[in-house]
This record gives sequence, structure tokens and C-alpha cells, in this order.
Amino acid sequence: MEEFVIRGGLPHGWLKIATERYSATATILDSKIAGRSAVEHLFDINAQPDRVGRLLADIRGDKDVLEMETVESRGGRIHGSITTGRCTICKEIAKSKCFLATVAIGRGEALWTVMGSHEAVRELVVALEEERIEFEVRLKRALDDRELLTARQEEILLMAFVRGYFDFPKKVGLKELASETGVKTSTLTEILRRGQRKILEEYFLSRQFLHPHETR
Repeated sequence: MEEFVIRGGLPHGWLKIATERYSATATILDSKIAGRSAVEHLFDINAQPDRVGRLLADIRGDKDVLEMETVESRGGRIHGSITTGRCTICKEIAKSKCFLATVAIGRGEALWTVMGSHEAVRELVVALEEERIEFEVRLKRALDDRELLTARQEEILLMAFVRGYFDFPKKVGLKELASETGVKTSTLTEILRRGQRKILEEYFLSRQFLHPHETR
């Protein structure tokens, strides 16, 4: 079993509307083929509460959006499903034998985390190349029985990275990131601290600067 992260441009008009026009954050939770040429996504959007109505109206008005169902939560959070007729990379991932783990959207790009067997991953990469999709494999690693991060830590760290939390100067602050991820700032601080420690620990172990008995 392997995991890899693909970096590419924003694939949909509706994602660009949400993230660029309305400065919202969007996460694709799952994707599946819908008919012969469409893809259905389960998504989560976090937007400014007073702009939710206009954001949804603009997304529904996009020419590639075929169907959309949403549930609005307090504080500008939107959960729902959307069917679109345009997203080659989504179609290839949905058609493949790989599993879509997460998709983080930010700064005009998308990071797709996909898992599958070595053969399934290789076939997906070949399919993306044949479709002439511009993409870059940012990370590839074999999965074993010792996970480096929990799924929640990985999701939040990936969002923080994509949104520019680790940039200098920071492109997003702790309070804004907490709002976007739906957790308290104190909880987010602890998740980021623990996640960064695990990543650094794994790095120093791999470089043999640490021994297993020196970790905790």
C-alpha cells in the first residue's frame, strides 16, 4: 500500500468561485463517477457567514455544475454534494483503483492525497499523464503498521501548509486557521505542536540523529 500527494491547479470553476472569489476554504471529502462524464463530490466549505448566500448562488450558476445539495451550518460552514461535468483529474482518480484520502484547496492549487497498491498508483499516474494533466507528485511513501500522523493531524497540518501558516511571513494566522478547521485555537495549537513533533521525530530517526529509545 502506498500513499502519495499530487499537486495541481484548481480543477473546477466552483472551487475557484469559492476559494478565489469569496476567499473561502474548501475540502473535497470524497469523489465518485456519476454517469458517463460527470463526477460527484462530497465537500466542505468554510466561508464568511454574510457571503454564504451569494457564494452558493454563484456556484449553482456555474455552467459546469449539474446538481448541488447543501446543508448550511452556523458560522459559515457548508456541507454538501456537487455534481460537475468538468474535472479530468477527479474522473481519473474516481475511475482508478486508488482511494482518495483528502483534497486540500488553497493558494490557487489543490493537493490530492491518494492511497492504493503500487500497481494502482502507477496506473493512475500513467492515466494522468495520458490525459496531459499538469501535476506534480509532491510526496510518495509506503504505508506500514506504524502511522506517522493520525488522520486528523494530517488533515490539519496539510491545511496549515497549503494555506501558508508555515510561510514567512505567515499568510494565515492561528485564529483564522482555527475557524477554517472548526477547532478551538488552543486545540489547534496542540494538534500543530504534536504533529510537528512527530514529523521532526521521524526525520531525525531516518537520519539516525536519534535512536528509538530517545523518543517519547
